[in-house]
Amino acid sequence: MNKFENILKEPNLLDLSKKIYNAVLNEDFFTENKEINLSPSLYEAETINYIIADGLGSKNIEETDSKLNILNAGSINSTFPSSTNVALSTINLVAEPVNTGMLGYFQFDKEEYGLINALNWSIENEQMLEDNFFLENKTIWTIFKEKNIFTNNVQPKDLENSALSKYIYRNSNQINYKDEDELIDLLKNSSLLENRFNFIYYPKIDIAAHLFGVGSKEWKKEIKIFEDIVQVINKSSIRKTYTLISADHGLTNVDKESRFILEYPESVEVFGDQRAVYANGPEEEVKKVFENVPGNFITKNELELLIGKSENEYMDRLIPEYCFLVDKGNIIFPKHLKADLVGYHGGLTDEEMKIPLIEFSNF
Repeated sequence: MNKFENILKEPNLLDLSKKIYNAVLNEDFFTENKEINLSPSLYEAETINYIIADGLGSKNIEETDSKLNILNAGSINSTFPSSTNVALSTINLVAEPVNTGMLGYFQFDKEEYGLINALNWSIENEQMLEDNFFLENKTIWTIFKEKNIFTNNVQPKDLENSALSKYIYRNSNQINYKDEDELIDLLKNSSLLENRFNFIYYPKIDIAAHLFGVGSKEWKKEIKIFEDIVQVINKSSIRKTYTLISADHGLTNVDKESRFILEYPESVEVFGDQRAVYANGPEEEVKKVFENVPGNFITKNELELLIGKSENEYMDRLIPEYCFLVDKGNIIFPKHLKADLVGYHGGLTDEEMKIPLIEFSNF
């Protein structure tokens, strides 16, 4: 039995996105590989809302009295790694991580760009997104545009011009909001929710979990604010509307004593995420770097099962040589990361991987 059998046989964020987009398009445009049981309202709705609340893990909210639990129809898996740029790329490019070009928080390009922050691209590195591999990746927004389907893509204003946004939201009708108050006003006072499809991304729950931890009063406050936003959406919809809320990942808290600072020679590159770690370099030297870290290496074949099989040789320059999964409750600090947070994600635990299927309709 493969150690990842349960994860591989369960539906994931890619399966969910395909199902929603097929409903929007009113055709079997994407092949749905795994069944997800959603309300028939999805197929009867005039408007479909797809909301991603960053960091809203199923296991995280199960431990609260959040009203969202009442609407939760179950859970699915995120992408691997369970990271924002990886998940959002899969949602918007409708492809497995290896075929979106987003494999983790940090990536390493063996040919030209070296170490890349693939969430917050630098001016020097974002030129990579102009390579044909990335330009030829068709977004769901391009497909909607070709099909003459009216859509909105609602995003925080501070992400409007990011390199990642320009890549994954190419050809979208982007509408930006400054904060949660402006988002609520936008939802209350516009015809925003009268389009065929609306995608809304909300980042604040994740920020609170990183800074203060899952279960903290600050995190619970952000959950409550998001509940208020959901209420506005439910009340403001005029047309027959179906709404699905999910997440890009959940988070797990890590104690101060469970943090491992990595030391490694110049012959070794460490990248990826702090709980799903990638490395390139001589095997003996790479394994020595992780010898005191709780966790285990996975094989290249196992990694391929998790990120997908590459359809383009371009990705050879980005696919890591090694992948190390850090045990639950622990993280690593490579040389390029200093931020000392409370909540983390990227790994394969249920807290990080399980994301909700919160659905409701007004008819």
